[in-house]
Amino acid sequence: MLNIGQCVIYGSHGLCSVRDILVPSFLERGKEKEYYQMVSAVDAGSVLYVPVEGAESKVRDVITADDAEELIDEIEYAPELELPEGKKAEPVITNVIKRNLTDEMMSLVKTLHKIKAIRQAEGKKFASLNEKYLNIAEKLLYTELAFSLKVEKDDIKKRVFDELSQLPLETA
Repeated sequence: MLNIGQCVIYGSHGLCSVRDILVPSFLERGKEKEYYQMVSAVDAGSVLYVPVEGAESKVRDVITADDAEELIDEIEYAPELELPEGKKAEPVITNVIKRNLTDEMMSLVKTLHKIKAIRQAEGKKFASLNEKYLNIAEKLLYTELAFSLKVEKDDIKKRVFDELSQLPLETA
């Protein structure tokens, strides 16, 4: 069972804090059950209600500071995702975002940044769909890493971008 004040990762909602454990008033009489009332750190002001029963399979612990440092420092070794061309990439990307596992999210961010850099080098536009998912992945990943390392999200964004910009664009 989660505790009030505890921070966890709740799927594609990302970093959330447990505000309360309660039986919400919106439930039908006779169908009352306990819910976690969670506040999202990713989408300010967003409040989520998650049934206590079964929540353990939908939440995970926040990455440790040591693991967060290692993830950023070892970004060059993060595997790139093999994404199909165009819209066919969307289901692959959305599955990674739904799972919201830090190593997969870093691989997604790395892959999309590389695609963006290659497109720019070729004088081409980065697909708006890819831009949308890059923004979502960065928001989820950087919020968690910033919380773990007790720094601002922009500091994480800069560090990751600096690391990625040092990587070669060509594939081995």
